[in-house]
Amino acid sequence: MNQGDVFTFLAADNRYKVIICTSIYKARSPHYCIFAALTYDNEEIPVIEDAINSGFWGKAVYKGGNFKYPDSQIQCMWQYHPEIKPYYLGSYGLLIWRKDFLQFKDNMKFVGNLKIINDLDKNVNSSMNASSWLTLQRFFNSEISKVLTYRSQKVFEVRSVLCQ
Repeated sequence: MNQGDVFTFLAADNRYKVIICTSIYKARSPHYCIFAALTYDNEEIPVIEDAINSGFWGKAVYKGGNFKYPDSQIQCMWQYHPEIKPYYLGSYGLLIWRKDFLQFKDNMKFVGNLKIINDLDKNVNSSMNASSWLTLQRFFNSEISKVLTYRSQKVFEVRSVLCQ
């Protein structure tokens, strides 16, 4: 698995949902990945263009954070989301432990890879453990919008975090 890998799966409502890997931790065991939830919600299996045209859940955060983006990337964020200026974007994280992912990987379909900026998930202080197949399936039903809105997350364009 690599940063930017896009996966789809059928949620409990029999509609396809999409997640994108924003970072991977392999330095020592236990290994894990952080994913961002995309807004794709359709009966059709998505292609990579569907992921590009989707939104992701996250929030605008203070520009002076620990994980700096290149100025060109910040300008791209502001081009798509001028309302966040002078802040920049971070994604809400779905943490999935590697050993758990391996248990339900057959339920996931690889869509492709997008070159996204580094540290997207590290600039938001919000995440949840999504290592259970049942949790992942249920979360992407009607709960996702309600829960993430309650946690002060908003939807932003995936295009705004693609590397230039």
